[in-house]
Parts: sequence; C-alpha cells; structure tokens
Amino acid sequence: MNLSALPYGSDGIARRTALKQLALACCLALSASSLSALAASFSAPTDFSRRKKTLLSSDQLQLLRELGDIIIPTTDTPGAIAAGVHDFINHYAAYCASSAEQQQLLATLARIEAGARSEFNTAFLTLTKAQQLQLLNAMEQAQNGFSQADRKGLKQLKALVVFGYYTSEPGATQELAYLAIPGGYKGNFKLKEIGRAWALNF
Repeated sequence: MNLSALPYGSDGIARRTALKQLALACCLALSASSLSALAASFSAPTDFSRRKKTLLSSDQLQLLRELGDIIIPTTDTPGAIAAGVHDFINHYAAYCASSAEQQQLLATLARIEAGARSEFNTAFLTLTKAQQLQLLNAMEQAQNGFSQADRKGLKQLKALVVFGYYTSEPGATQELAYLAIPGGYKGNFKLKEIGRAWALNF
C-alpha cells in the first residue's frame, strides 16, 4: 500500500476508498468474522496481574497517536485519535501481547523515529506531513535504508490500528453501518419457514 494514497485532512482520495485499500493491504475484509479472526490470531494474555500500567513511554505514545492519525485521519467521521486507538494499542500491548509482539511494536516505533532523525535530522513528530508520509512510504516499500523486517513491522502496526479502530465505538457505529439486531427480531416462527437454524459462529 502506498501511504501517500491515504487521505490527510481534506486532501487525498475518498476515505472509504483509502480504508478499503488499507484493509486489503492488511489482508483484512471489514466484516465481523474477519475482525474476530484477527483477534483470535493474537497471543494469549501474558500479564494477568494487570500491575503493568503501560508499555509505551509518553513520547512513544505521542508517536503512536500521530501514526494512527496518518493511517485513519478524521474526515466526516471520527479518526483513530478520536477513537483512542493509541491508548487501545498501549493497553493491548501491556496486557495481552506476547513479549515478542511487545518488542516488535517497540522496535517499529524506534525504527520510525530513527529513520526521521537519519533522513531529516529531527524527530518524526516535528516533520511536515509530507515528510512523514515520505518516510513511511519508504518504510512501506523497504527503501532508503528500511529493510523487509521494518516493512513487516509497519504492516503489523497498521493492522493493529485498523483492528483497534473498527472495534471501537466510533469505528463500529459511525464509520461502519451499525444495527444492533440486523433484520429485526422475530421470536416465534416455524423452522420449516427458514429451513434450518442460523449459525452464530463457525
């Protein structure tokens, strides 16, 4: 995926088109079953004690917040910041991610910051939007010093942002169409009218 194709503010292509491209890049169809499958792919919790409050420092959390805004910006519907995706990822990483997943997230954030300082001699958060996208596009394409491992880390980060956003209330009820009971509720009918019962999961 080319991050330059993502809308930022009022620029760029339509939000839904960009999100579809993002979902495809993350191998993710925007359906409940796909989100459930993605959730099931994550490792079991590693910290049941809940004594650890956060994985990320305040600087790392600010960087993650900015990256979330680039991936899913606010348009006519709330973006990743309004949905609190950065806080979700921090919480998920502290309580649910394996040590390897935690290290991958930290390494990806560190690589982005190091890339900004190497390429532009300043922190990622102080770059212009164009420079931020230029850097992330290079990482996405494993160019300008970025490796395939860096590319994989960015892809995993984007998948987390998408997962966090579409399982948030703003993402699920404002960006996506939401109906608590699709099709209405019929509590009494003959089985022969529908042929067989509906599966709730598979």
